[in-house]
Amino acid sequence: MPIKKIEQLIKNEGKPDVAIRLARTQDMRRIQMLYAEVYGGNYAISIVTDKEKMRRAIENDSYYWLVAECEGRIIGSLVYALDLPDRLAKAFGAVVSQDYRKLDLARTMMKLVLDDITQTQKLVDVVYATTRTANHAPQKLTESLGFVKLGIFPNTHKVSENETHCLTAYFTEEALKKREPKPNLISEIVPFYDLVRKQLDFEAPAVTGVTSLYAENRHLVPPLPMETITAPAFIKNRYKTLRSNSFFEHAYMPFHEPNLLFITPDQSTEVYLNYNQKDKYSVVMGGVTREKSATVVLESIARKLSEMNMAYIEIILDAYTPQLQREAMDARYIPSGYFPCAKKSAGKRYDCIVFSRTFEVLDFRNVKLISLYKNFLREYLALWREHYIESAFRND
Repeated sequence: MPIKKIEQLIKNEGKPDVAIRLARTQDMRRIQMLYAEVYGGNYAISIVTDKEKMRRAIENDSYYWLVAECEGRIIGSLVYALDLPDRLAKAFGAVVSQDYRKLDLARTMMKLVLDDITQTQKLVDVVYATTRTANHAPQKLTESLGFVKLGIFPNTHKVSENETHCLTAYFTEEALKKREPKPNLISEIVPFYDLVRKQLDFEAPAVTGVTSLYAENRHLVPPLPMETITAPAFIKNRYKTLRSNSFFEHAYMPFHEPNLLFITPDQSTEVYLNYNQKDKYSVVMGGVTREKSATVVLESIARKLSEMNMAYIEIILDAYTPQLQREAMDARYIPSGYFPCAKKSAGKRYDCIVFSRTFEVLDFRNVKLISLYKNFLREYLALWREHYIESAFRND
């Protein structure tokens, strides 16, 4: 188990010092006040909005929750979640009060934990984060800490409006040594891989041409009838006993718990998802099915979520099964990122691909991206246009 002891005093010339330390349960109300100050009532991450979840995280050895305090006021907060068996961590929820942003507190807090878990205690091999695109600061912060740019999440969360986030990760030498090389990709994925490859000096991928029944939607995808279960405790317990089969064996979604279940009346297909009604975000976690086509299942999931007025669905698949990549794209799940070393299995780390489908109008007018992230967005938009617009002209 980690030995958590992080403290640092930040001098603030002519003003009271700022203390960075681990959060305590008595900080909870003041932490929530900080997020309310910065985001109003629009912050959707439940670990912040739900006091019991916050309490469990603060008391749990699988979380590092740092706060910055000045004269009894919480003026900064940052969370790292750790998956110790998979040696993976996620940094999120970085927020600093407007009056203290010149002190570089977010970067200091990020680096304190990053160094502790990757170098001092060597608890994890990969740390990833998603950064907002309202301004360049979060992207520049992770870049300055050695994080690699991996992709984007278009229209992923709705705070006051739909937001696009960036995907970025920090890799230790150990992670890269354990990486399974030579991913097997369809041609549409290669540009995303190449953007990552240039940063990490990877080998060329294998590229496989794949044909499929529902290519270019020339054949109407027959949806599965699906019923909805939203009993979180039941779903969580049922998921623990589940052994995913079919294409779900190739799916991966860290740091989420299922709270939504789609099931066919004959119980031949069960799909476990995490969804958030507040920001209309959802992800596929796993499932079982006797349906042979992943396209049919993924299209059925999308239709059901659209009926529920959700805005976004995401699935992460391994990078070694080109047939599945093709079937995901036939269901109009568009690749938007490439995540090396994401999944750990039997002592090795495997690359993954981020696919997503949005149900709302794409709007990037307020998105501010640095350098390589713009290229990820260009590649995503080219594929989105190909699947949602150009196909109409080909099918005349």
